[in-house]
Amino acid sequence: MKSVLLPAVAALSMLCVGDAAAAKTVSIAFDGLCDGMDITVNKDNRTALETGNGCDEGANFGAGTIGKIKGRGNAITFGVNLSPKGGAAYQYIYVVDYPFVTGGSWSNFFTTDGKTVSKLSTGTYTVGGAAPRKADGLKSSTDLH
Repeated sequence: MKSVLLPAVAALSMLCVGDAAAAKTVSIAFDGLCDGMDITVNKDNRTALETGNGCDEGANFGAGTIGKIKGRGNAITFGVNLSPKGGAAYQYIYVVDYPFVTGGSWSNFFTTDGKTVSKLSTGTYTVGGAAPRKADGLKSSTDLH
């Protein structure tokens, strides 16, 4: 799975570079947790890049596409790499409601073998929550498995 997903993320990342004028970065914080994402959206080619923020700043990165999910609506679906956090055994998928609004939903799933998918957690997010947050007993969205 890793050998297939990493080249796909690299190719998608190259698509996201595109026209800088078309890209906009938004920070979200996962409510009740100590992490979130800094997301750069390119509306022209409907792609997005993310890096972890809060207690996971520098701990993950990913690429995704904007699309409509039946029963959910518009969302960005990210493949997220956790190698910098020591999570190389897990491949995460995050789904984040788009456009970004405080109270929007997020969910994540993971696989450890490329054959089975486990739903990890869901929640809401707050727009503009990029400032590093202390854990203060809170966990990261990737610590819940």
